[in-house]
Amino acid sequence: MADQDRFARALLSVARGLGRVARERAREGDVTPQQAETLQLIAERGAVSTSTLATLLGIDPSTASRNLSGLERSGLITRQKGSDDGRQTDVRLTPRGRRAAQSVTTGATSSFTGLFDKVPRGDRARVIEALEVVGRVLEGK
Repeated sequence: MADQDRFARALLSVARGLGRVARERAREGDVTPQQAETLQLIAERGAVSTSTLATLLGIDPSTASRNLSGLERSGLITRQKGSDDGRQTDVRLTPRGRRAAQSVTTGATSSFTGLFDKVPRGDRARVIEALEVVGRVLEGK
């Protein structure tokens, strides 16, 4: 049980730290942390449905829709009926949205590079491997 407790405490600490980084990045830009994450997901996946975004973000579809409404008002995304299923709405980035997503990604990379530099050199490979495993587990792969 001690390993499970250590794992849980470590993940909670990492989650708090990542949340802090996300809030700091959001303060520098014009989007909330959740909107920043949404933009990054759309940039990675191309056109994506609202329900898929909600699932990927771990939020309910109505919250995703409100989040997307703000991004649409800001001119960062467009929504249109799905090409495969007219009941679905596909979400795409506008050129401005692509620039915002790139800015968010660049900011995150910069923040994480600073963090990586603080990890002792001898521990870096193990930390990367562990994070990759946790990432795959969280993504259900």
